[in-house]
Amino acid sequence: MEQYGKMVEDMRAVFKSGKTKTRDWRVSQLNAVIRFLTEKQREICEALKLDLLKDGYDSIVDEVAFCIDEAKWFLSNLNRLMKDKKLVNIGSTAYVHCEPLGVILDIGAWNYPIQIPISTMINIIAAGNCIVIKPSELAENTSKLLANLLPNYMDPLKWDHVIYTGSGPVGKIVYKAAAEHLTPCTLELGGKCPSYVDAGSDLDSVCNRICWAKFKNAGQTCISVDYIMEAFIQKLCDTIKEQYTDNPAQCDSYCQIINDRHFQRVSDLLDSSPGANIRLGGVSDRTARYFSPTVVTGVGPSDRMMQEEIFGPLLPVFAVRDHKEAIDFINGREKALHVNVFSKDKAVIDEFVQRTSSGGVSANDCIIFRIERGLPFGGVGASGFGCYGGDSGFENFSHRKSVLVKPQGMEFLNKMMRYSPHTPEKMKRLQFIFKLPERLNTLLKGLAVFVPAAVIIGVVLYFGITKGIPDSKTGHL
Repeated sequence: MEQYGKMVEDMRAVFKSGKTKTRDWRVSQLNAVIRFLTEKQREICEALKLDLLKDGYDSIVDEVAFCIDEAKWFLSNLNRLMKDKKLVNIGSTAYVHCEPLGVILDIGAWNYPIQIPISTMINIIAAGNCIVIKPSELAENTSKLLANLLPNYMDPLKWDHVIYTGSGPVGKIVYKAAAEHLTPCTLELGGKCPSYVDAGSDLDSVCNRICWAKFKNAGQTCISVDYIMEAFIQKLCDTIKEQYTDNPAQCDSYCQIINDRHFQRVSDLLDSSPGANIRLGGVSDRTARYFSPTVVTGVGPSDRMMQEEIFGPLLPVFAVRDHKEAIDFINGREKALHVNVFSKDKAVIDEFVQRTSSGGVSANDCIIFRIERGLPFGGVGASGFGCYGGDSGFENFSHRKSVLVKPQGMEFLNKMMRYSPHTPEKMKRLQFIFKLPERLNTLLKGLAVFVPAAVIIGVVLYFGITKGIPDSKTGHL
């Protein structure tokens, strides 16, 4: 623990030097991240293959390219983000200045062991902070790679902020420890991600997108689909076979479970629903940590599979009468990390947005919202708090400092109202000032009616008068 204390002290000294607050430092570090991801792409893919059996395509698209694109977005928007936000203020200068927080601890997750820690790091250094990354020990090979290679690209630098991505129980432990020092936190804790499929939806489109989102990374995605509320089983099963073949164990695009403990957890979830009817899958191999894409019906609302985050390739299907029942079902549980609604009816989509509380809502797709850089990513309630990505990430890892600059002098105005002694005359002046906005508003409303009317009357009078004046040459009107 002593070595970590020394490391944090060194980083705090770097931060106090002001080095990380400069635009040049932020740009150099973002470019360093891009170089790391580009030059070490082969090693990254190999580590992900060992940890998750992830193929090269998913490794590059989901992990490497995703982070490169995010770093490039911040490089393109850094000037705008760092610029003070000025407010309209008469008689003084008022603005909001985004100030870096300091030294931040980033505790990553194992399911996307490159994307999650590197993506959050990009947000953190763009905001001008120092960072310590603590990768998940469960993704052993990827963690070793980050520890051994990433420091070669980055400046070696009580936490000023902690961001944790993982389970709710561990999130509570992190939050409790941070509370001892009043350290602010960002917690991305996962949670349920229900999907509702409305009548009249294009089942080919819906099933393809749900299958892709749910079984990507063997279901080990925090914003993947957790349960579907409409019966379209056969089409879904056919789509799974199209994407992962009749034998997913031999499909290069299908991943493995991260370790034996999580394999057992997924198995226990499936076994915990006595009324469950396996419509597809249910095949597993503990030695290979293989668990096939599994579609389940007959799961009860109170079963563990419907209460806990699944984080595996189990997809329970739960039928409802209509979208209103689906919304009531969702609202009867902990707040979701993300809600997916498939419908051609804008009113149905709007109702899900307005009546459910979740970290986000996607209509007619799943997961893909993460590549929209302007959208924040984070939970609410039991699914976490705080967010990152785009402008929101920059602000989350900054202190928005209020700045007001007033001129000196003009003290006769302050003596009329502000300073002691407090007299009835000063009170009358203050009351007049307080009521001034209301009076101005009333005046403006009156002008809004009067001015158009005056213009119309003026035009009528002008043309009426000119029409009645005879021409000087002909004498005619």
